[in-house]
Amino acid sequence: MGSPQTLPGSILDRILRLHMSDLPPELVFAILEHVYYTPTGSPDHALLANCSLVCTLWSVPAQSLLFRKTTRLQAPTILSFQTALRSSASRGNPMGDAVRSLDISVWGILNDKCQPEVFTEVLQSCPRVYELTLSVFGLHEFDQFALAKLKHAGQGIRALNLLDCGVQSPVLFQLLGIWPHIRFLKIGTEIAAWPWRHPAETPVFRQLKGNAGNDTAQRPPACVSLYDLSLSRIPQPAVLAWLLGSSASTLRILDLRDFPGIEGREILTAHAPHLRSLRLLHFSTESAAFLRQCIRLEELVIYTIPIFVPLASAIPQTIEHLSFRNPRHASRSTLNPILDTIEVLPKLRMVTCDEDSQGLRDFALLKTRCEERGVEVVISEVPFWVNEDPVIVDCFPRRRSVSNFRLMTG
Repeated sequence: MGSPQTLPGSILDRILRLHMSDLPPELVFAILEHVYYTPTGSPDHALLANCSLVCTLWSVPAQSLLFRKTTRLQAPTILSFQTALRSSASRGNPMGDAVRSLDISVWGILNDKCQPEVFTEVLQSCPRVYELTLSVFGLHEFDQFALAKLKHAGQGIRALNLLDCGVQSPVLFQLLGIWPHIRFLKIGTEIAAWPWRHPAETPVFRQLKGNAGNDTAQRPPACVSLYDLSLSRIPQPAVLAWLLGSSASTLRILDLRDFPGIEGREILTAHAPHLRSLRLLHFSTESAAFLRQCIRLEELVIYTIPIFVPLASAIPQTIEHLSFRNPRHASRSTLNPILDTIEVLPKLRMVTCDEDSQGLRDFALLKTRCEERGVEVVISEVPFWVNEDPVIVDCFPRRRSVSNFRLMTG
């Protein structure tokens, strides 16, 4: 189409008179999806809220995207959230059906905040939740009445992010027991409890020696078959073995913000040859040895530039995507370890880094060498703590994208 100066007057007039309410609904939704995420990877709720006020045609699609991913729900926002859900349902456009990612904090019954009963009500109001981010405070465990309701209400949940709970709380094991279809699991807190202990028994603060391993071997593993596991803290070896007991043929993504001891490494070694993506907060001699065993690895994400342990000699040649960061709390002044590494990766397609890496003196050399090999260099503004979309991917990197919305169905 020509410029406005070259268009016939009649066509130009028609274009200028085109009102937003005349746009096809499919085009409206495509426009809104295009602006859904900010550069830092979070939904632009303020923009979507404004778009919902443009006109009637824009209201429903903008609101459905606005409700797709909730912010942290806790008192008093839960009350307003429930009110909005009831109001939309009364108008024939239940926004609860639009919610795919729910972030909520649950408190014990002696607190006036969100209690288990309210949590179950919210989950029942959002029957298509795919990803649940949960923080539990002042509550040791869910009672059987709450678990029965949660089991039914959470049938579509495939991703569970447990950010907080008591160290001795069995909440994680309770939820995995009622939701065996979980494929993506993120544990953001320390878990010292054992899944096979009854609530009335004395808490265990350390693993017993001698018969602990034999006792674990006789117990059935967790019923979940995980595709993606992210651990901020490493649980006891017996619990880690139980957690991964049914995931030998399914685990493909492993994110370790801490690195396990000898027993934990032995457990993870069985999964190493099948991993497609490995993310490491710290790169050490132990993690380098584990990396060498990941013979089918397609993606390596490291959250610092390794300068003490050589990366190039440990990284598998199967890597297609290498991602690194140069955080200010562990800032490095050189990119030499990365420059050495890209030279030994024949299948490398993409290198991703953060803005702090861009300021290093070797960055221009990194870009030149990548361009010579046809490797794309991407500078990401997304903080490392922002979770990717919990979906199964054909190739890496896996990012937050509106194209994943259609995959996030239970």
